[in-house]
Amino acid sequence: MSLTKRSVDVAGIPVGYYEDGPSAGTVPPIALVHGGTGHPETSFAGLLEAFAPDRPVLVPGYSGSDLTPLPQDGEVDVDLLADQVLGVIRASGKGPADLFGISTGAVVAAAAAARAPELVRRTVLLGGFLHYRHPWQRLLVRTWRKLAELDANAFAEFTLLHVLSDRFLDSMSPVERLQLRSGLAPTEGMVELVDFVGRVDITEHVTKIEAPTLVLGMTHDQLVPVRYAREFRAAIPGADYVELDSGHAAAIEVPEELFKTINAFLA
Repeated sequence: MSLTKRSVDVAGIPVGYYEDGPSAGTVPPIALVHGGTGHPETSFAGLLEAFAPDRPVLVPGYSGSDLTPLPQDGEVDVDLLADQVLGVIRASGKGPADLFGISTGAVVAAAAAARAPELVRRTVLLGGFLHYRHPWQRLLVRTWRKLAELDANAFAEFTLLHVLSDRFLDSMSPVERLQLRSGLAPTEGMVELVDFVGRVDITEHVTKIEAPTLVLGMTHDQLVPVRYAREFRAAIPGADYVELDSGHAAAIEVPEELFKTINAFLA
């Protein structure tokens, strides 16, 4: 994998992103939109390498990630993040693009598809949600946020417990668990994205999505339980739905099945 790092100014914020894959061709580019852990280059496990031989790949890092700073007031909203993703597609000169968003990135990708239909060909949304305001969701966000204040290690472990299914976590070696946990310590950007999850509501955005859309739910998802994925799908006009036998981090747990599912929809 040979990533080229670039940057584009969007509303006064330098938005970092990576490019990979062929510079031109007949296959549309794909933009991979990361989740709230804030590490665009590692959020997709082997998917980036799988896509890159055949099509241009864009990996935007929106505010809160380690590629792009937060705005001056420190607070993000979904339109800001969506416009940053769209700014990367425009800067690449390769649109319209397919979008693949994971978790919080699925929320951002959905908003981007709604805000600029002319830049989005097809959309795949994994582990996404309309909002995080149901009682179970609010309790999780409050606990997550409090752990960020009190104990960085506990925050990382709490995150790991929710992004992986219990069976997959049990199958990992201690070294593998430690490697994943080490990337989940709370940063300023990550904490703001946790707060963002508690505020965001894209109920109105998704009614404006025109691109064919596939929503992916995970049967063993402990961060976005599958009923919220089904709720998400039901709100998007004409959306397709596939359920994977996985926890939230399907790119880690079932990468081959996930890649085949995405490719079949984007073909």
